[in-house]
Amino acid sequence: MNHGPVLIIDDDQDVRSVLCFALESEGIPTIELESAKKALEYFDQGLPDPYPSLIIVDFMMAGMTGIEFIKILRGDFSETLGKIPIVLSTGRCSFEMVDEGLPEGVLVLEKPLDLTHFLSVVKEHYSEKPLLSSFS
Repeated sequence: MNHGPVLIIDDDQDVRSVLCFALESEGIPTIELESAKKALEYFDQGLPDPYPSLIIVDFMMAGMTGIEFIKILRGDFSETLGKIPIVLSTGRCSFEMVDEGLPEGVLVLEKPLDLTHFLSVVKEHYSEKPLLSSFS
């Protein structure tokens, strides 16, 4: 099992702070990055140790959307990090994500996030799922 940190990618500092605080209060370590481009740079440095056990990425960010990030991660890093479970957070409705080309196996949580539900999703995948798991 991988008990690496939860990677939170969101361009809103307040959102990152709240999510990190909520997770760290539960004993779950986090890494926070302000953009998908920064996340790709982070992964380009080599396989992090420990690698993230879960990625939470915002849909709407400047420079690169969450869906674009997921497609690159699953394409360029498909044998390693591309298999990490991913949660896409969005203010848009879930069914609209299909039109955006939502990759298979990505869980969508709609904003505003219900922290209780968010924590239960993270805990399930943080504590019980190995690295190469998915939501499918």
